[in-house]
Amino acid sequence: MRSMKAVLAGFALALAAPALAAPAAPAPDHRSALLESSDGWTFGKAGAPLLTEYASFGCPHCGQYAAAAGPRIDALVKAGTLRFSWRPFLIFPQDRAAAVLTRCIAPARRLGFIEELMAQQAAIRAALTAADQDQSLRGALYEAELRGPIDQAKVIAGQSGMIPLAARFGVTKAQADACLANPVHHAWVSNADMSARLNGVTGTPTFVWKGARLPAGTPDDLLALLPQ
Repeated sequence: MRSMKAVLAGFALALAAPALAAPAAPAPDHRSALLESSDGWTFGKAGAPLLTEYASFGCPHCGQYAAAAGPRIDALVKAGTLRFSWRPFLIFPQDRAAAVLTRCIAPARRLGFIEELMAQQAAIRAALTAADQDQSLRGALYEAELRGPIDQAKVIAGQSGMIPLAARFGVTKAQADACLANPVHHAWVSNADMSARLNGVTGTPTFVWKGARLPAGTPDDLLALLPQ
């Protein structure tokens, strides 16, 4: 058996040892802070400087900006040093379907879904081109167009691969189908597009930084304006 002297010595050493520091709490992720207006979606911490982008999901130039500046914008929004507002602008056939599906993604994952849609532009475009070369699929899309924009968006979402993409962000196929069939979502997208046009937007991407519309430039020009 250990002597009482040894026990007391061990106890004294334990008391003298520095307490282990509690693990630091993870920094908050401000990308989940979402404000939806009739114009679009704004992500980030309230009070941070605001960057607004009017964009088309199918616009190749928008895709170039997303590839070059998107990771920096995402990091700044996450850190709480930037707010980012995405305003849908309808140009390409897939734009409506993409915007409607985006509205049905959970707030905490919505910015990520926008970023993924932009990253997958080429794949979406290739899928739609392949569908157009298939007589049966082309006929299905033509008939959907005749029925109206809701049916057209449903067919485009299916032919483009957007529905499996939405599933990766927590939206099942049944939920995506219901989302795409919901006239409330389509009315919101139409209103956001009309609001952009009434604000004088004529092309994409159009950026507004701290309330001032930016002249045409490059992704590097945009990055130079953002917080470091």
